[in-house]
Amino acid sequence: MHALVIGASGRTGKLVVDELLQREHHVTALVRNPAVIEKRDGLSIVKGTPTNISDVRKVFQNHVPDVVIVALSAPRASDSPFAAPISPPRLMTDCNTNVVTVMKESRVKKIVILQALGVGASWPNMSCILRLLMSKSNMSYQYDDHNETDRAVRTSGVTSVLVRPARLVDTDVMATREWPHDGKGIPLMATASRKSVASFLVDAAAENSWDDSAPIISN
Repeated sequence: MHALVIGASGRTGKLVVDELLQREHHVTALVRNPAVIEKRDGLSIVKGTPTNISDVRKVFQNHVPDVVIVALSAPRASDSPFAAPISPPRLMTDCNTNVVTVMKESRVKKIVILQALGVGASWPNMSCILRLLMSKSNMSYQYDDHNETDRAVRTSGVTSVLVRPARLVDTDVMATREWPHDGKGIPLMATASRKSVASFLVDAAAENSWDDSAPIISN
């Protein structure tokens, strides 16, 4: 499998690249600064940004993938999830729209996107405490962007998997649990390790079990 990874320089994106290479897949990474990505066998690094559709087209002209994995997150003023956003309000929507547009031009059928618990139909199943926190803090901007991405990708006609993990943590790989019914019953303090999420994203890209769905996962 040849996967194009968008967001490959981020904390989860780097783990996605690692997981793909460990499974002996070929990877192309579109990154703004190639110096932040370690050169390895099986990895092609292309300088550019998904906010620029011409950069996305450049990737597809030379490295047509079988699947696209998007592990983007909107930059914030600090590592705190509640810090003020420093990116355009539609960053993820615009990036994913550009990617999907070029996928359709190149007849690439599948995209796997990292989102978050509480996006789309999972919102009512998130704890009322978390819903209040997300709606009244700077996190609301990211949720608005994720929800716009959801609508744009679902109506695009490509096959999509919108992965929605519980709160991401930097721990070792642990067993992954899927929550049916858009996450109904998921605990308030549920978490998902980034390594587990990276593994799940690659599984979703390589298999068709989750096609056109939005799995809710935690450890």
